[in-house]
Formats: sequence, structure tokens, C-alpha cells
Amino acid sequence: MQDWIALSDLTEMQAPAQPLRRALFVCEIALPVADSAVLLDWQPEGAQARTFAIFLDAQMGLVLMQRSGSQVRRHVLPGPLPTDQGTARISYGWNQLADRWDLQFTRLGTDEVFAARGVNPILLGTDDLADICRPDGAGSRHPALLWFGVTQGAAPPERAPWIGLRTPIETARGRVAAGALRPGDMVLTADNGLQPVLRATRLRLPGRGSFAPVILRAPFLGQRSDVLISADQLVAMNGPEVEYMFGEEEVLIHAEALADGSIARIDGFRAAMDCVSLDLGLPELMIADGLQILSHGAAQAAPRPVLYRYEAQQLVSLIGRRTRHGAA
Repeated sequence: MQDWIALSDLTEMQAPAQPLRRALFVCEIALPVADSAVLLDWQPEGAQARTFAIFLDAQMGLVLMQRSGSQVRRHVLPGPLPTDQGTARISYGWNQLADRWDLQFTRLGTDEVFAARGVNPILLGTDDLADICRPDGAGSRHPALLWFGVTQGAAPPERAPWIGLRTPIETARGRVAAGALRPGDMVLTADNGLQPVLRATRLRLPGRGSFAPVILRAPFLGQRSDVLISADQLVAMNGPEVEYMFGEEEVLIHAEALADGSIARIDGFRAAMDCVSLDLGLPELMIADGLQILSHGAAQAAPRPVLYRYEAQQLVSLIGRRTRHGAA
């Protein structure tokens, strides 16, 4: 699995200037869309004609068109395609060595996958990608297009827990923004006092669609300011509702489950964003502006019970009733 080397609205490429002989273009769109829509249309001015465009028609299907000088390719995934409510992911992969391209349409959250395959792909270069990603570049985007990116892996990088760069973390030298932490810094944990940061990994990820982060709103969970974290980030919860429902003093809940619009909300305003993953070795509850959030990296059992989705929804519903009535 590889990282993203290009993301919409970020023009700094994570690879040297070169043609990409093997890569995967991925985008997500908000459904439903019009019966026929041009999702992305890139046609820069220059001596050599170049085009990278994606057309979607619910009945006719999906068409990806490429042009580089005299070379023209029209990759077609025949319809009909499901375009009712939800989020869809479109993937276009090419491999020059295998002389193959693959086009796929998936409605997220379902088993519906539609695919087509062909030969003789046209390569995209990192210079082209930088211009396609520019919000003020030569390309036009449909409002339904949430984000797009390119990776050299065979599949898109998975979602992963992370925290925003400005999240204040309690350390041996006071509060430090998460993005400023480095290996060796001592971070305060709920169970084992000060623990050293082993790895602080900066991530560049999509910020919309299935990758959209969550804003935990102050002061509902005891923090002084809003905190931006990934939907997969585990957060410690305690209080009378936790003890009543689960017989535990404290449990862990995925931030996504907290996004009820009051305690927290999904934040999909940025097409791409920078964030950080902090590895302390063993799973530890770090103190972040009054919150306890689980560290990253260690594939071991969490120090508190982790709620299932249906359990989390019930807990959030109870807590929401209390916060709506003004209780702290």
C-alpha cells in the first residue's frame, strides 16, 4: 500500500517529475447527480493537446477520456449505474508494463461494484497531475466531485486514525500542538504518566467523502476548544450514561459515532488536509485539551472496551439529550 502522491487542491507532488508507468486515480462523488454530468474536465492550453475528463451518465455509463497529442483513448464502463443517494467511488488504474487499464464504479456502503478493463493506456505525469489538482488550474469540476487523488499502490490507502496538527497535547513541557511533536518528546498519558513519542508520522489525506474528519465541539466533551480528528480516532467516554449502559467507568468510541450535529459534526469543507499520527509503542490514552484519545500505531488490545457502532449510537443519543438540556 502506498501513500497519496497527488490530491485535489494540493499542488505539491509527493513524487519527482516523471511519467507514472503504474498508478491509480481515485475520486469520490456525492450522489445523486444529474442524469448526465461532466465530473472532471482538464484541457490545458499548450502546443500539445492534452485532455483528462470523466463523464457520468446513469443510463449510458461512465466514460474516461484521455488525450496526449495524437493519442486519444476513450475508456468506457457501460451502464446503467446506481446514482441514488449516497457516495460513489470511481477508480481508474493503469499499468504500462502489463499494458492494461481498469475502470471501476462503486457505491460505498454496498456490494455494488461495476468494472471494465482494456489495453493500451495513456500515461499521466506528475506535472499533469499538479495542474489537474490546482483549484485555479485548467480543469473544471462538477459540484458533486468531492475529492480526487492518485496513488502508485494497487488500492487506495485505507482510512486511519489521526489528529489535527493544531490539537494541543499535554507533554512534559506543557501543551504542544500535535504537529510540532517529534520522536523523543514525552507525552502525558492517562494510565502510565509520561511516555515517549516513538514516531510522529505526518499524513496527507483526502478531507471529504469517506475520509471526512470529525470536529468535536467545545465544551460538550470537556475540551476548551474544538478538536479536529479522523472519523476512526478512538476517544474515551465516561460519565453516568457509560456506567448505566455498560457497567464500565470508561469506554472507547469512534469519533464518527459522536457526529450527531451537536456534540460533534462531520467536517467536509477541505478536499485535502495535513494531519499527524502519534505512535507511543503500546496503545496509550493521550491527553488532548481535556480529552483522552488513543495513540496510533500499535496493533494491540485497547486499554478500554471499544463500543460497537450500535452501542455507540445509543450512548450518543443519551448524552445528546443531556447536552441539549444544558447540562455540562
